[in-house]
Amino acid sequence: MKRKECVKVVVRARPLSSKEIEEGRRRIVDVDTTRKEIIIQNIKGDGNEAQRTFVFDEVFDMNSQQEQVYHNTALPIVESVMDGYNGTVFAYGQTGTGKTHTMEGKNDPPHERGITPRTFDHIIKVIEGTPNIQFLVRCSYLELYNEEIRDLLSPNHLTKLELREKPEQGVFVKDLSKIVVKSVAELNEWLKAGRANRKVGETKMNQESSRSHSIFTLTIESSELGADLQQHIKSGKLNLVDLAGSERQSKTQAVGVRFEEAININLSLTTLGNVITALVDGKSQHIPYRDSKLTRLLQDSLGGNTKTVMVANIGPADYNFDETMSTLRYASRAKKIQNNPKINEDPKDAMIREFQEQINKLKDQLARKAGGVVGPNGQIQKIKEEVIEVEDDEELTELQQKAQKEKADLEQQIMQQRRQSTLQEEEKKQLQLKLKEKQKLEHNLKKEQENMHKKLQELQEQLLHGDKMKEESRQKEKDLLKARMELEERSQQARRQAEELAKKEAMQVEQEQKYNSTKEEIEAKTQKLNNLIQKIKELKSQAQEQTQFRQRQKEELIEDNRESLRQLNLMNLIIEHFIPEEEEKRLREKLEFSEEQDDWAIKEFEANPLKKPASAFFFKRPICNYSKMAISFGDANPRYRPENILQTDLDLPQRMTEDFSHEPSQKIQEVLNVALNEDEEEQQMIQNEKQANVYIEDPSIINKEAILNPPSNPNKVRLQSAIKKNARRPQSGFKK
Repeated sequence: MKRKECVKVVVRARPLSSKEIEEGRRRIVDVDTTRKEIIIQNIKGDGNEAQRTFVFDEVFDMNSQQEQVYHNTALPIVESVMDGYNGTVFAYGQTGTGKTHTMEGKNDPPHERGITPRTFDHIIKVIEGTPNIQFLVRCSYLELYNEEIRDLLSPNHLTKLELREKPEQGVFVKDLSKIVVKSVAELNEWLKAGRANRKVGETKMNQESSRSHSIFTLTIESSELGADLQQHIKSGKLNLVDLAGSERQSKTQAVGVRFEEAININLSLTTLGNVITALVDGKSQHIPYRDSKLTRLLQDSLGGNTKTVMVANIGPADYNFDETMSTLRYASRAKKIQNNPKINEDPKDAMIREFQEQINKLKDQLARKAGGVVGPNGQIQKIKEEVIEVEDDEELTELQQKAQKEKADLEQQIMQQRRQSTLQEEEKKQLQLKLKEKQKLEHNLKKEQENMHKKLQELQEQLLHGDKMKEESRQKEKDLLKARMELEERSQQARRQAEELAKKEAMQVEQEQKYNSTKEEIEAKTQKLNNLIQKIKELKSQAQEQTQFRQRQKEELIEDNRESLRQLNLMNLIIEHFIPEEEEKRLREKLEFSEEQDDWAIKEFEANPLKKPASAFFFKRPICNYSKMAISFGDANPRYRPENILQTDLDLPQRMTEDFSHEPSQKIQEVLNVALNEDEEEQQMIQNEKQANVYIEDPSIINKEAILNPPSNPNKVRLQSAIKKNARRPQSGFKK
């Protein structure tokens, strides 16, 4: 039977920002790390309830460090993923509360790094300390922007991806990049590359506000040789989720694109809250996972086969009371969600199995090829020289005759060899040709073996192995972590038992309490009655707060719906006035609703592709034999062209002017001189503009020479007509 496990919920409160301190905001959130409580002052209550208290699995105050948050929240999940479980860590909360800081942080200084980069370090460290197991690590990074899924690790990161679902695989994103990584440096590089492609923007509440939800996924497959001498494979998947923050338009003052982004963010987070409510309620027969792509992506993390940690980030300022209360309510509700985590053993789609099969196949091929290599043919023969000593003349004569006979036989053999020289040359050429083919074959075989060795080395490098030297330290660290987790679990269990025991003792004391007089009994029961009345008032106050919160949420959804309707009406107006009715009808016939994509899509026609006729081979249109013959003879007539029917070369225009070779007339020369000297006159006018004004009543007395050659006294140079009596404006030219 599967062991059920509740979602672990931790809350982190950030300190007041510098802007909030300048505005004189008051801190209304207190954190009790010993009792794991968040206490928030009720600034909107009617006096019946001064503060509200929420209890969680872990709480972090304003002075908490990144390393402390990682060790108490994400580290147990990462360890479980290395053992084959699925895990999810996601940050939830209002915009500007530090979700991205918690998940990613900053690389400099190192102690400011968040959960994601610390997870990278721990995973590689675990692999290095596990020498007897092979690991394959892959990563992917996506964002959900305006209900569109985008691959942040793809060169075309703006392309919209489809969300699919299969019974054996669950919900997945089609064509999402999955990169094989081998080191911490590679993981950080891919995280940096994806972060650069993510949508961020500035609002009144946050200078670098995330405008999309992002999920960085690590898939870790391990293969270990079992006692049965078979490879046993486990696969764990870790989702590191950074949700965009919920926001109000009245506070962020978002308009245009930012407002549209806020609508989609709030709708997806509202759906997430509805899913959490339906899972906790127990009465709901339908869980609205399909109402949003975010909840479909997190479907396995909420009520499925996953160990989940929710990090709720809250702001401590008084003007964020409503948002903080909403986050705490959702977080308190999420504690009751029960998941069914299990180890994923021998999955069908494990890539490490494919790698191992390819490696074994390459090794077999190399072994066969190495055994089949043909060695050198023939052996080297050595010629031995023998010296014969002769003492008798008769023997000498016989030897000479024998030598002459051998000489004649040798000459005859030489003649025969010469007659066969032609045949031998042909045989020699054939042998040389065969030798070249053999050398070429050996060269190709060698090259093929080198390629196989290279491919084998690449595959083996992608499978990570541990180091024997680090195995002992890894085992000690694992044992220490296990002991710490057991101690923490026992302390939480002891705290819960103590609280239950205190309640039982209080009830028992009340039941066994004896009174000395009737007056004392009346006072004690009156006090109990007042306490019960106070509790009823507190419950009513909480119910009223929830009603008000739901009403505000409803009003925001109605306003978002109105905005969506306005956009829809605008689109319908454009279609009605600018798209022909026939074209609209044709487009509607092509559309169909896809259940897999949960969206409208264009139908895929399974028509046979058109083929070119035989007469149009290598041409764009059919062509007759006569035209082929005319083209082969170089006929440039356009009627024989198979592709361009018209002449597409540009025709240059005819020249309509001729070179002027005579001397210009005096009148034309004066015009040219005036045009060429225009710059000098403009410079002189600019200088005159800087001089003092002299007002005159009759502009006719202005002398051209006086203007072009002004006197040395600057106070009597610039001329400007006064707007009085019959004065006129200065004219640009001079009348004769």
